[in-house]
Formats: sequence, C-alpha cells, structure tokens
Amino acid sequence: MKITVSEKKEIVIFRLKGRVIAPSTKRVLETVEETLIRHASSPRLVFDFREVSQIDGAGLGTLMKIYAEVRRCGGKIAVINMNKHIRNIIIRTRLIAILKCFKSEDDAVSALLQHR
Repeated sequence: MKITVSEKKEIVIFRLKGRVIAPSTKRVLETVEETLIRHASSPRLVFDFREVSQIDGAGLGTLMKIYAEVRRCGGKIAVINMNKHIRNIIIRTRLIAILKCFKSEDDAVSALLQHR
C-alpha cells in the first residue's frame, strides 16, 4: 500500500493506494500520527480512497482509532472518492454516522474549513 500526504488550505490529505488491510494499516496509523505531531491543534484530515481496492476489519479499526485520536484533539475527518464496495462496507458497519463523506476533495476541504 502507498500513502501520499499533501496539504490544501490547512487540511491534510492522505491519498491511499492499494489495499487497506492488515498489516499495511500500521503504516497508515504511523503516517497519521507523524502528521498529528505537526497539526496537534484541531487537525483536519481527508482520506482519499480513489485508488483503494479493498479494506478489511483492520483497516476499519484503524480509521476508528484515527477518528478517536483526532476527535480528542478537536479535529475532524472526512473521506472522499470511495468506490461502491468500500462505501457499502462503511454503511454496513455504521461508520457512515461518524465519518464525513464527500464526493470531491474541494467539497471536503470547504466543509472542514467551515468547522474550525
């Protein structure tokens, strides 16, 4: 799995590529934790799933762990560009209730900037 990190208007964007499954989830968590050190106050994170082909329970658990940590810091998380399969998993596991889902990066960035 590959992770690319960029920033857009104070929002950190994680572009994931490949499968978000064990053991690659450890790399996702480490990358996010490194980012949170630099953005400790009210972090705003976007996870781009455009090139993610699969997510498993470990991947979902990692998202939940990241969500809990970011929320403790007063931050927000958004996910974008989920394929139908991943979106169905997010809905079935009821993570849709806590993860902000957007169709585009611009929509996610705009929404997260409004919730400072």
